[in-house]
Amino acid sequence: MLRFALPLLVTLALGACQAADTEATVSRAQPAPEAGRAAVVPAGACWATDRVPALTETRFVAVEGRSGLQPEETTLRPAEDRLFAVPCPDQLDAELTASLQRALSARGLYAGPITGTMDAETTEAVRRYQAPQGLDSGVLSLDAAQQMGLIAIPRDRL
Repeated sequence: MLRFALPLLVTLALGACQAADTEATVSRAQPAPEAGRAAVVPAGACWATDRVPALTETRFVAVEGRSGLQPEETTLRPAEDRLFAVPCPDQLDAELTASLQRALSARGLYAGPITGTMDAETTEAVRRYQAPQGLDSGVLSLDAAQQMGLIAIPRDRL
């Protein structure tokens, strides 16, 4: 019994000594403004739009004059486009993509070969990385690239 308790106590003690999670979160992409993208996209910046589907709910209700229940669909949240900053094409080369694959692999999100190409497996790993942080997209956001240390964070954001 003591043989199992001692490693457990050591593990708990070491876990308590670790610093809190210091990894920044990817900021949630904002809906694209109705007035158009030109109002919010600075010159020289690269952006992507991700379509977020509508969230609907189907309820079955009794309708007068009909037997049984009839489906009735209700929109809980309308579809929307989200605009978010992305690395520009000249930044997203084979070297950065290979680094991205290694970073995703280190986080247990990518199990494929390090090829330097943005293939379907890499895109899905990017989605798995970003989704819990509010951006359910396989397009690599600039925030995610900076969070993983792939692209430098400008001094004015430090």
